[in-house]
Amino acid sequence: MRPNAQCLIAIFSIAVFVWPAFSADFRVFPYIQNPTTASMSILWFSNDDTPGRLTYRKKGTSNDTTIVSTPIRTDALAYLASENETHFGGQAPPSPFRHRVRLNDLIPATAYAYEVTQGASHFAATFTTAPTAKQPIRFIAYADCETEPESTGKHVKWVSDLRPSSVLDSTYFLDQTMGYGENLAVIAARRPDFIAIAGDLVESGGEQRDWDEFWLHNTNADGRQSIAGQIPILATPGNHEYYAGPGKGYNQPDSERAITRFRTYFEFPDNQADDARQKGRYYRVDYGPITLIALDVANNSPNQSKRDTNFMLVGEKDPEGGRAPAFGPGSRQYAWLEKQLADAQHKSKFTFVFFHHVPYSVGPHGKSPGPRDDEHDNQSGVPVRVLTPLFMRYGVDAVLAGHDEIWERSEIVGMKTTDGKQIPHTIHFYDIGTGGDGLRAPEAGLKNKYQKFIAHIDAREIWHDGVLVDGGKHYGHLEVDVLPGKTGWLAILKPVYIFPLFSADGTFLGNERRLYNDIITLSSSP
Repeated sequence: MRPNAQCLIAIFSIAVFVWPAFSADFRVFPYIQNPTTASMSILWFSNDDTPGRLTYRKKGTSNDTTIVSTPIRTDALAYLASENETHFGGQAPPSPFRHRVRLNDLIPATAYAYEVTQGASHFAATFTTAPTAKQPIRFIAYADCETEPESTGKHVKWVSDLRPSSVLDSTYFLDQTMGYGENLAVIAARRPDFIAIAGDLVESGGEQRDWDEFWLHNTNADGRQSIAGQIPILATPGNHEYYAGPGKGYNQPDSERAITRFRTYFEFPDNQADDARQKGRYYRVDYGPITLIALDVANNSPNQSKRDTNFMLVGEKDPEGGRAPAFGPGSRQYAWLEKQLADAQHKSKFTFVFFHHVPYSVGPHGKSPGPRDDEHDNQSGVPVRVLTPLFMRYGVDAVLAGHDEIWERSEIVGMKTTDGKQIPHTIHFYDIGTGGDGLRAPEAGLKNKYQKFIAHIDAREIWHDGVLVDGGKHYGHLEVDVLPGKTGWLAILKPVYIFPLFSADGTFLGNERRLYNDIITLSSSP
């Protein structure tokens, strides 16, 4: 079934008249970044170089502090000449100005109200600082929203073995704009402490319009509705963040310009990289009782070898300027990762790693690396398996990835090393690439011997009189609750899908949060 025509017309009309959602003063409304127990950054982008005014206070008090921002022009966010010509008739908005204020000396696990005045425009919201290591948290992770204005009216292919013959349409119920929006609405209602996006935030990292669409979804003028204005988004780059745009592909230096847009929008903890251009591509966050490590696995070296995840992108040793970091043994990122994992093993109750290319999958990127054909993929996730022994040695609990856009969970069983002792350990690998794009089916004949759950098979569709009433593969996310149990700490990993509801006559009624039957509970010592 499909939403009725009147509903679709209304949705399309809203998308047409809202985008691009620039106010008179804000290019991107304020959003929060880089959370710690004692600090938070607030970023926004303006249309001109007028300084902004940020006022904040501990919620429930009247002791205001006001800080005036310093606007910095960000030419890195300029529209491409092709965008300007094709979509703006040569009149694209000029480069915006970036504002960043770092608030320090805050109290852990405490709510603060803040307001930003930019010209004649005002924005108000609240945020909460990170808790101490002894306090419970909730976070949500997903991948592959791949925003672009063209997502409106664009329905992904929907492969179903159980769809009744009376339902002839082979595309998914909701278009990608609505699918991602409904996913975000459910996420916002669950009030997580933070959101982690495992790559492919936008369709093309080099196209500014695609970033406009991302922030249109995640921020807006009403602080009560702005997800990013209240909940910090932690992100790691996927191959699409390196994609320079239609007709440009992964050619350097255009791919480096594309990833610079990603690094301009987000503020990351310092990874101490010698090359400043490597900062923000991988990093570590300690949040409450967990450690979360972000990696950039969009490329590896040698180029076009069996170790490479992108045959079209030359990496950090490219004389033309590409700085995509290698991740295998011997690389700077690998050495940094091992150091962080060793430290986290002693400091945190649970360690999670997130990156884009899922290493175990039955999707198209689960094929071995090589020129793309029936048996190979030129953006394979298989080379990332080189990190599994390191993850096992230091007791990583779960790896959160995307890329294949199939909800799939795999388990690797081995031994971790703790205080010189070998202890049985299981790592859960997730493909959570159902943020707002994809919903792919498994590749015919491709096997994953580590697979424990896949929505396409294990969440069988149930139909009644031509209406889907349960099951199936849908947009969604992973919700993780970390809390104290009776004898130690627990991490409960809940696979959430956003189920579309229809009446018998095919009228779209809305969506409902549901869980796949694959909830995983991890335990840790007190």
